Amino acid sequence: MKKVLIGAFAHESNDFCPNFTTTEMFEVFEGQDVIDNLPVKDIFENAGIKIVPGLYANAQSYGKVKEETYKYFEQKILDIIKNESDLDGIWMFCHGAMSVENIGSGELRLMSEIRKLVGENCVIALGMDLHGNIEENFSEIVNIFRCYHTAPHTDQTDTYRRTAAALVKAIGRGEKPRTQMVKIPMIFPGEMAATTTYPFKDIIAKLEQLENEDKAVECASMFIGFAWADAARTSATVAIVPSDTKYNDYCENKAKEIADFAFSKRRDFKFEMESFDTDRSIAHAISSSVYPVCVTDMGDNPTAGTNGGSLSLLNALLRYNKSECKALVVGIYDPLAYKKCIEAVGREFELLLGIDIDEVTRPISIKVQAKRKLDIMDYDIETNPPTKKCEGVLVSCDNIDIVITSKPFAFIHKVTFDLCDLRIDDYRILVTKFGYIYPDLKKMTKRYIMANTPGESYQNVTELKYYNLTHPIYPFDDI
Repeated sequence: MKKVLIGAFAHESNDFCPNFTTTEMFEVFEGQDVIDNLPVKDIFENAGIKIVPGLYANAQSYGKVKEETYKYFEQKILDIIKNESDLDGIWMFCHGAMSVENIGSGELRLMSEIRKLVGENCVIALGMDLHGNIEENFSEIVNIFRCYHTAPHTDQTDTYRRTAAALVKAIGRGEKPRTQMVKIPMIFPGEMAATTTYPFKDIIAKLEQLENEDKAVECASMFIGFAWADAARTSATVAIVPSDTKYNDYCENKAKEIADFAFSKRRDFKFEMESFDTDRSIAHAISSSVYPVCVTDMGDNPTAGTNGGSLSLLNALLRYNKSECKALVVGIYDPLAYKKCIEAVGREFELLLGIDIDEVTRPISIKVQAKRKLDIMDYDIETNPPTKKCEGVLVSCDNIDIVITSKPFAFIHKVTFDLCDLRIDDYRILVTKFGYIYPDLKKMTKRYIMANTPGESYQNVTELKYYNLTHPIYPFDDI
């Protein structure tokens, strides 16, 4: 019987976040729980392949992964593999933008160490995130890799299952595929590269046509890259997996065609919705003739690795919201303020809010009424039930309700609002810490504004200080 190990080791690391990601921040599963939390079990079982559970370790985006944290999880994965020396394949979810203190790319390091153990005959397949920064030699180590076709991400499960199915086919043919990849010298913040609008929508259409109609292509994808990683590997990448090794040259040419097409559109990447600076975003929201209005805090997006403590949009609401528009701000990370509010539920008091690590988190004093504690739930993968991600407390400051969180968190799914009993129709303005207007947010609100706020996921990337990019690269260089 053929045997495949499955697992996950994933993180998206923001180099502009001053904090490190540490061991306790990872959600970890072992044994049968690994199999149960990854949506690929039936693909291998239906092919008569035995599944070996590896390790599942996944953390929300944040600063670089501490070296000791990375090595702890790496060793656990390698120890499991050492006890399964006859593996025919390995399937994992790896993000593609894990940066590790003193190491660099976590994915490249992990896959290199795994390859040393399993040799060349074991087929390695990865399902990955569209915001991965792929190393030049990645395809020399990993046989099959594909990323999501959607941003905002709604096809994670499909990507995992496609790569698992590709692995099954490769094992069945007795072949060792090699993904054909082409690096593209351009990088954009994800919010300027939504797959719901031109030009990325057109690029994805070409990739899907290859997957659905071209017998030579097993998987086709384009990584837009992760803009807030200051590394030589930071850039976009096209990756095409041949359906047979005899199509390697053909798929290499197709990858070049897609890469050339994408690069030709580099000046066309824009925000998908209307976007303004901090003050104008709130001014437009207040004066809007339709509501609720959703305003996303793009510069402080926890799903892009920020601290989640920016007060930029709250301060703007406090300055300009004189017309008594009822607003909901979700959520502001401040563990000390959270604790004080939990201790004061039912009372009105003066709260010092702000984690005080930079200009946008400088503390402010506001009079609030602490209303109630919240257990904040969300999905890891939408095919799995929501689980508790952190805690929050709902407070009111005049006409503004604020959710203060115990950890950085982005409210983007309807289930999160529902389980917190937050009814968006009760408000004219919803402010959430995210970048894109997530599909659920579009369903829940009537107008959408992407606020180009300052912070660790600032959209004006050319104004940030990078030291390690590979030049020339657009838009930093005029190419």
